[in-house]
Amino acid sequence: MWDEWRNKWDNWRNIHEKIDKLHKLGGLRIWILHVLDHGPKNGVEIMDAIQEHYDIINEMYQKRRQEFGGDHYDHHFQKTMRRVPCRPSPGSVYPMLKKMVDEGLIEKMEDGKYDLTEEGREIIIDLFGGLEGPAGHRRDRGTFAVEHVLTEIGSYVTFLEDIKKEKLAPHKEIIGELGERLKNMGESLPDE
Repeated sequence: MWDEWRNKWDNWRNIHEKIDKLHKLGGLRIWILHVLDHGPKNGVEIMDAIQEHYDIINEMYQKRRQEFGGDHYDHHFQKTMRRVPCRPSPGSVYPMLKKMVDEGLIEKMEDGKYDLTEEGREIIIDLFGGLEGPAGHRRDRGTFAVEHVLTEIGSYVTFLEDIKKEKLAPHKEIIGELGERLKNMGESLPDE
C-alpha cells in the first residue's frame, strides 16, 4: 500500500514538473511543437491546428472542472491555456517559427512546411510521454489512444470492483450492458 501511495505521489510530482517546463518554454512555442508532432505543416496549417487543439483541450478542461471541482483545474487552465489565444495571429506565429528554426527545435523544409527536429521531438517526448516504440520507431497514434482508453477502462473496473456490492446493485443493468458490449467487441476481433 505504501508503494502504491508513493507511486501516485511521484506521478503527480512528475506531472507538475512537466507543467512547469511547459510554462518555461512558453505557450506558443509548446503549441507549435505539439501540432508539428502530428506531422509537417505550413504557417496557416499550424494556426488552424492550434485553434483545433485548443478547442479540444478547452472542452476537456471544462469537463474535468465540472467533474472534479474548479480550483485545481482553473489554476492550470489559467497558466497554460490563456497564454495563447485560441487562434494565434500571423504576427505572433511567423516570428516564433523563425525563432524556433534558429533554436534548432524545428526546420523549414523545401515545400515551405515546418517539421520537428530531433531536439524538438525529444522535448515532446519528455513533456508528453513518448509515442516512441522499440528501437525509436514512432507508435501509431490510434494504437496509443486505444491503449490509453483500455487502461482507463481497466482503472474504472478496478474501482467498481472495490465498491460494496449493495452500492452497485442499482446499476446491475448498465453493468450487464457494458459487459455484453465488451464481450461482443472481443468476439468480433480477428484472431492473430
